[in-house]
Amino acid sequence: MSVSKFVMGTALMATFTIAAANNFAGRSVEDKLRDATSKPEAIMSMMAIKKGDAVLDFLGGGGYYSELLATAVGAQGKVILHNNQAYLPYVDKALEQRLSGNRLPNVTSLVSEYDDLKLGDEQFEHIFLVLGYHDMHYVDKGWEMNIDVVFPQLHAALKPGGQLLIIDHQSAPGRGTKDTKSLHRIEKSFAIKDIESRGFKLLKDSDLLSNQTDDYSQSVFEKSLRRKTDRFVLIFTKQ
Repeated sequence: MSVSKFVMGTALMATFTIAAANNFAGRSVEDKLRDATSKPEAIMSMMAIKKGDAVLDFLGGGGYYSELLATAVGAQGKVILHNNQAYLPYVDKALEQRLSGNRLPNVTSLVSEYDDLKLGDEQFEHIFLVLGYHDMHYVDKGWEMNIDVVFPQLHAALKPGGQLLIIDHQSAPGRGTKDTKSLHRIEKSFAIKDIESRGFKLLKDSDLLSNQTDDYSQSVFEKSLRRKTDRFVLIFTKQ
């Protein structure tokens, strides 16, 4: 299998720029600080986001990526910022601030559940799933998710040749899905095999957000690891 490898230098080719994103009035200090560790210019370049594209920010939380995508796709494009009810208590204030006053007119908030995501068929050129893929591999009180139900809907929602971005926290080698609930980590090799079994083909595998000093035995919510975990970046295309 031929898979492209991308490194940090990719950012130099990006047509999307943080400077352009910062032209949106009210972009938060927190978002600007996060740019240093999330490296969105390089991510946008790898995804080849174009003006006029439609993008789904799936389980998008407070909408950090949705705001950046709003710049990338322009006025003729659209961004759907998805959350489920379980996410809302954690992100509702951030969403209200981000979307208040119609400051992002090409971003629409969608709240829907895993068994009926209400996405439609062949609607999007791109789907972003950032730090949420691991959450589909466990069930907890107040958290219902079934990847066997979710992924067919995501696959159907992508246009032919559309791309799926997965960014997630790496687990220790050999752990597979064992740490998804306790540490919120998942193994990259498992993710590739799993997602390719669901109608996608791996196109790009980047070490852009890699951190080999990460402590894989710790939860990603440990204060000392905040925004510093070893994260894998995978881009798949719809088959």
